[in-house]
Order: sequence, then C-alpha cells, then structure tokens
Amino acid sequence: MSFLLFPGRHLVNTAFQEQYLKRVLTESPASLPGFIPGSAPVGKPPTEIIFAITSSNQENSRFNPIPFHIRAVGVDRFARQLQKHGPIRYRVLGIPHYGHTHNFAAFTIKEIAYQSEQTIRLTPENCLVLCSTPEVIRLYQELGFAIASAELSAADSQPATPIEIIREIGGQKQSWRAGKLAGTQLATSHATLFEDFPEVPQRIARLYQDPLTNQEGSLTTARNYSTYARGMNEIIRLKYLDIQNAIRSGRIVDEGCADGALLAEISRDFPDSDLFGIDLSSEFASRFLERQRAGEFGGAYVHFFHRNLFDRVFEPESINTTICNSTLHEIWSYGEGEKSVRSYLAEKLRQLRPGGRLLIRDVVGPDDGDREVLFWCSDKDGQNLSAAEIIQHKDRSAEWLHTLSTRSRLFLFAQDFLGGQSGFSFKEGSHRDRPVFRLALRQAAEFLSKKDYTDNWSSEMNEEFCFWNFSKWKQALTEIGFKIFENPNHQSEGSRVYTNPWIVEHRHTGHAEVMDLQGHALPWPPTNMILVAEKPMH
Repeated sequence: MSFLLFPGRHLVNTAFQEQYLKRVLTESPASLPGFIPGSAPVGKPPTEIIFAITSSNQENSRFNPIPFHIRAVGVDRFARQLQKHGPIRYRVLGIPHYGHTHNFAAFTIKEIAYQSEQTIRLTPENCLVLCSTPEVIRLYQELGFAIASAELSAADSQPATPIEIIREIGGQKQSWRAGKLAGTQLATSHATLFEDFPEVPQRIARLYQDPLTNQEGSLTTARNYSTYARGMNEIIRLKYLDIQNAIRSGRIVDEGCADGALLAEISRDFPDSDLFGIDLSSEFASRFLERQRAGEFGGAYVHFFHRNLFDRVFEPESINTTICNSTLHEIWSYGEGEKSVRSYLAEKLRQLRPGGRLLIRDVVGPDDGDREVLFWCSDKDGQNLSAAEIIQHKDRSAEWLHTLSTRSRLFLFAQDFLGGQSGFSFKEGSHRDRPVFRLALRQAAEFLSKKDYTDNWSSEMNEEFCFWNFSKWKQALTEIGFKIFENPNHQSEGSRVYTNPWIVEHRHTGHAEVMDLQGHALPWPPTNMILVAEKPMH
C-alpha cells in the first residue's frame, strides 16, 4: 500500500481517530480492527495520507457549519501530530459537494487525480480507504477498495464520531469545553484550533440553536433555489427602480438579499456606499459570494452575513438605508405572524440612523379583504379536474401543475395552502351560465398571487401574502415609531401601492375575474406595495 484515503467533511478530528491512524500507519492493514478486504491483496502500511475534505464548497449549515479553510487548518494540525510518531507524507484536498449520488466515491477519486495534476491515481492496488460511514463504505467497496472501518470497528467502546461532537457544541449555551465529548474526545489539535478560532464554536452554536434554520441551512427544503432565483431576478431591475429614488447613500443593507442581485444593481449607482447583504440560506450564500468573486458589485465594498434576520447584526443608529425586498411576508409566514413582524420592524428602527430609511417592497393584501365577492376561474385554460379528483392526486410536480386549469388550481390551492389549515373556504355557484366561487376578497387575492408559482408550489404554499392591507402596514410602522414618507408630486420616491400591469396582462386576464355579488367587475387586487419609512430625527 502507498496511500491511505481519508474522506469526510472533517468538521473535527477525534482522539480515537488519532490513535486508530497510528495503528494504520504502523501495522499491516489486514491486522487492523475492522479491516474489510478489497479486490486486491494488501501489503505494507501506507506511506501517504490523502485527506479528502468533502463538501468543501459548503458552509453555514448544521450539515457543514465550519468553512473549508478552517477545516483544512484543523486537518493540517491533526496530520502534523501524526508525523511526530513516524515519517508520513500527507495531502489536504477539497472535494466539492456532489449531492446525493451513487457515484460519490468515483467522483472523489477522479477529483483527487485532477487536483493533483494526475500525480495521485488511487486504485484498489495502491490505496486503503479509512471510513466509518456504512453508506460510503459500500460505494468504495463496489470500486474494489479495502476499508479500515475506524469507529465501526470499536462499537463496544462507542467512541464519539465528529458529528456527535459538533452536535454537542451546537447545544452548548456556554463554553464548548463544558460538553463531555468535546472535553474528552477531541484530538488535541482541534482543542487548540477552537481556542485559536473562538468564533467557530460560536458559529456552530448559533446555527444549531437557530429555530428557523433547517439541516441544510435554509428556511425550507421544498424550494428549488435555481428556479426561485431565476424567477426573482428576471424582474430585479424593475424591483430596483421601484425603490431607487428612496435610497439614502452611506451604509445600505439588503435584508433577505438572496443571491445579491439587487445589491448588484444598487452598487452601480452607489459605488461609494458600503453594501451589506443578509440571508439565512446557505445556498444563496454561495451564490452571493460567487457574484462577489466575479466582480458584479463593481468597486463598492460588499459584505455578506449568513444570519437569521432576527439576529442583531449592526450597532444602533449605524445604518442609512435598510431594504426589505420580499422579506416580511416570509418573516410572518415562518415566524410567529404579527408578533415576529412587529419585533423585526422595531429592531430595524433601532439600527437606523436618525433620518435613515426602511424600504419595504413586498406583496400586500387588498382593502376590505373580508368582503365577499364572486370569483370566476377559467376551466378552459388547462386540464379541468374536479375537487374530488384533485384530493386524490398526490403529484405536485411542475410538469403536472402546468397542465391544470385555473379552476383546478383553486381546488388544489384550497387543499394545500398553509397545510390545509388556512380556513380557505368557498361556495360554488354560477353567474350568467359561468361557474363561479363565492369567497372573501382576501382569499381570491391570495390565490391570484400564488397560482402561477408552479415551479415552487410546495414552498409557496407555506407563505401567506395578504395578511395586511396597505393601511394596516402604515399603521403598524407608525405605532413602532417610524414616520411614513409619502410624496404625491414624485410618487417614485414615496410610499405607494399598485397592481402590476404585467401580472394583470399575463396571469390574470382571461384566467380569472373578480366581481361583486351582483356580477359587476371589480378592480384587480393590488399586487405590490412600496413603503418608505423614516426614523425621525432626534
């Protein structure tokens, strides 16, 4: 044997791994506890370790809470400790995230070859694999590699795995050293690593204790981030123009910035401002940083925070403009409704400088939302399924949703919206020989705002858009301490509510109609609002 391949996320290395590796490097592989033979005979101990740090391009999630460069420093320290016990070479390579694929082991072997300029070609004849994850072991076995199964070989003594130590650190309210596992089972190299980089255990604890973050570091697993970002960014220029004239220069924050598309627009007109993006999604974090790498923010200073929007990121009275673009409906939907929104807005008031502005661009509910209306939905613009047929259908793929008529989508919406707990109800009837629904105007507006999101239907069903009308929004902001800025002479600078003409033309007309109870056509509900709220001067 020439090589030992040690693949894994390498979030931490343990005292058990250190002791096990000492044996791997000094004993015949076949004599190791937990040795699993491969397709080729084994010989002498390996002379070089390949530390393959997997998912190297992921961070800021419970799955991968530690950045690659810190993991690499930790592995380097761990390997140098091993060198004290005998001559051994080592390499540290970053393996990108491939998702869940049966080809994971094969991809890792190929990546190592290419990153080493083809100087390291791992085969069953020259390489032993150290791994304790059964699913990954099977993938390397299928390629013929022999396995040293590490923690699996010591099931009786139950050594802590790296992820168990990380979870313990994540649950600590105080020092990470207070944990039993971290205090006794970390390799010495990683105990000193956390002392030298104290922000790392703090970050782990923040991610594990964040009530909104899931395992992958996002709000929801149902969202397709590629299609979501594409849909949001197709009209990003229009969104920017909605708020452009209301922005105060200086320190500008985009809260819920997604992949940074809006800040890229802002950077062109405000190159001397400091720009900050905040988002909870680890996927968007990667996309934002790629924009930064590609120079899409020009010469402006830009910094990204992968944080919960409820975290106190900025000092009091330190920000000139805070932008919430399609953010507050998510805070309402994934938080505690009105309580979360009011708490969040109060925090934004705290962080703004006197005279600073909070700019909200978001969806909005209609006035008189409880009013009963007649609502016609076309049954000719797609497959027309009854409510009973919809209930029996479990498919939510974009391909199937595209085939449904608007009327069938309403049946589906009534079943799926807020997990079926929204109280969405209607009565079926007819008007002038057309089938109509009788329901609240707010419910009609909620459906109209969602019916075309077929690529992310399951995700959108978790979010409520029409909970407040424009007047209620202004009232809430005023009660919190803001002053609403309105400019009738230059509406592009002030607060306003509107119905997007593109949405009306392409999504509403011919597909739906809103009428009063006598059958007279009513205006379309508003689709968007712009709120310009100022912090009063002292």
